[in-house]
Amino acid sequence: MMKYCINNIHVCFAVNVYTCTFVAMNLNEWILGDYICYDSPSGILQHVIEDMGISETQYMGFFSTLQWTDIPSSLLGWGFLVDRIGNRLSMPISTGLIAASHTLFAVGALFKNYWVMWVVRALFGLVAAPSAIANDNLTVKWFQQSMLNMVMAMKTSLGRVCSVLTLNIMDPIYDFVSARTQPMYTLGVTLFTGSCCGLLCTLAAILAAVIDRRSDVQKLIDHPPVAKDDSKKEESKFIRISDVKRFPSTFWLIAISSALFYLQLFPFVTQGELFFATKYSRSPKEAITINSMVYLVGAVSMPLFGVAIDRVGRNLYFLMTRLVLGLTSHIMMTFTFVEPYVCTVILSLGYSLVTTTCWPLVSYAVPLRYLGTAFGIMGTIISVGQAIDTYFVGFIVDTAGYLVLEVFFTMCVICSMIAAALLYLRDASTDGLLNLSTKQRAVFLKHHV
Repeated sequence: MMKYCINNIHVCFAVNVYTCTFVAMNLNEWILGDYICYDSPSGILQHVIEDMGISETQYMGFFSTLQWTDIPSSLLGWGFLVDRIGNRLSMPISTGLIAASHTLFAVGALFKNYWVMWVVRALFGLVAAPSAIANDNLTVKWFQQSMLNMVMAMKTSLGRVCSVLTLNIMDPIYDFVSARTQPMYTLGVTLFTGSCCGLLCTLAAILAAVIDRRSDVQKLIDHPPVAKDDSKKEESKFIRISDVKRFPSTFWLIAISSALFYLQLFPFVTQGELFFATKYSRSPKEAITINSMVYLVGAVSMPLFGVAIDRVGRNLYFLMTRLVLGLTSHIMMTFTFVEPYVCTVILSLGYSLVTTTCWPLVSYAVPLRYLGTAFGIMGTIISVGQAIDTYFVGFIVDTAGYLVLEVFFTMCVICSMIAAALLYLRDASTDGLLNLSTKQRAVFLKHHV
């Protein structure tokens, strides 16, 4: 074994860097990512309301302001800036700002100042995007030719697990702190736990950046660059916002299809508890369990679907499958009384295929040097849809009830299917890259990347 490693030192080095970068990026995205900072107030909802003396509407302002500020942050070009300054610099800076903003949020709680906390949450929404975009860029850089779909799925799956853990551990932490501090300091000290996690997240981002740089240096040593024309170097180095006009129609169809699918998914989970309690006459506890199946099943099935797509390819076929699953689930919940567990599991399987198909497809539709910009635009389209959809769904429930709401969700899936069909036809009329098999795509990337 030692002899093999000596003779193949570059291979061993590549494997080690490959593995360490994977661990560091997932540490950044999952355990110590912005999930904890984002979800920590939800885990102590009642304590935040009581200790701060605020209404539930004011409490929800901590979350709605995040969604609204995410829209201008993407429109102002966070993805573009990530492409300009690079992933290795963007990720540590963004994660450091996330930790700093959450620390100020905890300070606001210590001094019982609601508006400081609200403004800081808005700041959180403005600075969080580059970390996610840079993380996705590094994922594509390292795994595009091997396990991209599985890794994208695993990142989302582990993120959901982290959110669930955060929601369940914050209340015990609050009780632990309250037994050892004065009541007026309990909330602020509890929220400082998110700041500690944010600091570790920043260290993980720095580690990922160092490992990625070391890998690039080693690649230059192993494969010295071939001299190219200077004009081509300049063209590839500088990225302009106007280059967005060059994005292919396939990218826009991917973004639109994803946004339309999300229009029914997240609002359904928000309204699911009352829906299951009302239509199926289930207890509040059982309704919560049924509703949680969307994310719980998804956390398990996402990596499995990712492995399947990495082995088979044919991403657009899987994309259409998730739409059929989503449509089937909503039709069953609209017009039948089939066991709701079955409906939510089917919807969850459709949700699992969103991450394992749509997001990796962007890396095949858009040149890698524009990838951060593309992820930022796609996130903006989804955020705008969610921001508007939230109010529209509430209006439907208040004025027309859950039957009309389910019809609306069904129409969203149908519209997403139309966009996906147009995507398939457009891709088939060009090079067909998005729906290649794994072997065909490997050959294509070998000659074009």
